[in-house]
Amino acid sequence: MFTEKKNVLELIALLKAHKIEHAVLCPGSRDIPIVQGISQCPDISCYSVTDERSAGFFALGIIMSLKKPCAVIVTSGSALLNLHPAVSEAFYRQLPLLVISADRSLAWIGQMDGQTVNQTNVFNSLVKYSGTLNEIKDATDKWLCNRVCNEALLALNEKPFAPIHLNVPISDPFFTFSEEKLPDARVISKLKLSNLKKVIQKHQKIMVVIGQNDIDYRLTIYDKEALSKKYAVYCEHIGNAQHCDFISAGDGIFSKITTENNNLIPDLVISLGGHIVSKQLKQFIRKIDCTHIEINDDGKVYDVFQKLQYIVKASFKEAINYLCSVTDINSRLTSKDFAFSKAPEHIDIPFSQIGITKLFLSKINFPCYLHLANSSTVRYASYFKVPSFINVHSNRGINGIEGSLSAAVGSACAIPNMLHFILIGDLSFFYDMNALWNPQLTKNLRVILFNNSGGEIFSALPGLSLNDKAKNFVTAPHNATGKAWAQECGFKTYTVTDNEDFIGILDDFICNDGSNKFIEVFTDKEKDMAALKFFKEQLELNSINV
Repeated sequence: MFTEKKNVLELIALLKAHKIEHAVLCPGSRDIPIVQGISQCPDISCYSVTDERSAGFFALGIIMSLKKPCAVIVTSGSALLNLHPAVSEAFYRQLPLLVISADRSLAWIGQMDGQTVNQTNVFNSLVKYSGTLNEIKDATDKWLCNRVCNEALLALNEKPFAPIHLNVPISDPFFTFSEEKLPDARVISKLKLSNLKKVIQKHQKIMVVIGQNDIDYRLTIYDKEALSKKYAVYCEHIGNAQHCDFISAGDGIFSKITTENNNLIPDLVISLGGHIVSKQLKQFIRKIDCTHIEINDDGKVYDVFQKLQYIVKASFKEAINYLCSVTDINSRLTSKDFAFSKAPEHIDIPFSQIGITKLFLSKINFPCYLHLANSSTVRYASYFKVPSFINVHSNRGINGIEGSLSAAVGSACAIPNMLHFILIGDLSFFYDMNALWNPQLTKNLRVILFNNSGGEIFSALPGLSLNDKAKNFVTAPHNATGKAWAQECGFKTYTVTDNEDFIGILDDFICNDGSNKFIEVFTDKEKDMAALKFFKEQLELNSINV
């Protein structure tokens, strides 16, 4: 029988799965659920050592002799501190020592309760990885605990070797042993790029997700054609791999797919590149039954879809070349299965932020740089096609509103022989308006400011209900305008209050005549939301209608 503590069960199951074959067990009370469970695993050789200082070096002796990792398990409090000398030795000799410490509940740390010290990150720079296996109360807790444990054990077995520390909080009571067997814990494994084909060929509906790509290898026409023939490929504008047959409007597509449309549900998702904007895509993959393979050049665990099973360490270019070259693929899923019955570009949208975004993107059909500020701007642009010769950038690392304008200005100064356009909302603009106050500003910047007097998109979040007082704090209403400041900074300015205004000045705005230009589009918050709702209602997938 095993403990009822789910984080401990997850730990022991993954120790077995990652083939940890040796463990030094130190006596105590708080670590009883861990010690009791590990001692019941016949494939883990257990050794009992009372003195933790000796136990740590005892484990190093096992590692040196067998050239395999060894775990040392201690109870809470000073017991963990006694491992410092052994951990230091292991770090400087690059030995795979796994330290597992039982801990008291977080609520009792620092409250003069017995055997409580702050055990999190206690070894600081002497370990390669330090993680906490949180107690499990719901599905998200379980996912986090599982992911952290997998991360730690993957790091333990990867060169250069170094100590790893896992801290395991165990709250009272913890003497109940009611579980008959260990759970089937999800195991995240390393996979060589050369072996990826074997996994691909076991699946029939394959989706490739290309994330943000600013400075890495850019896909060739051949790459895009080869990928589109083999897989359903999802790539947003910030992936800079635009292609007519790739899927890009995630928030317009994946919210419409249900389990009844199982012909559109992939059984294998392969992701590479950086961040993904679409929340609907993430939610869609999280709820389906599929295998997820993440390819990145640092071999780290990025489990944004909560389905990760394999990690492939490879460069972006290596991954693209490999995916293009794989033969004998039986995928029945293509990007065309996700096509709209009516292209978003052909939908007549009332005057609004998303409507002006459509009109503008349909006009820029020449090489240039397109910068998309965060929040609504980058999301609205994703619905509409952008030619492959346009470079698209957005601050999607942390997704904050600060710095979008400054990044565009820096880019424009770095490449002065091309036009740089930025679409930006009012809160983002006023937060970063000093970016235009720059003596190095070149004459190739075009700014479209969407001003609806506040961040209305925040109050439109699904399920959010706010009273008037709270709404003011969330949406930050204002009466500011940007025109005077843009003029002060040397920009030619335009004011737009309807679609006709915008269409009338658009040709002059995009003309490369050696000046900086600034459009301020004044819209109404409520009408912006109504137009967005209307637009989304027009979007239907061909494959669902058939």
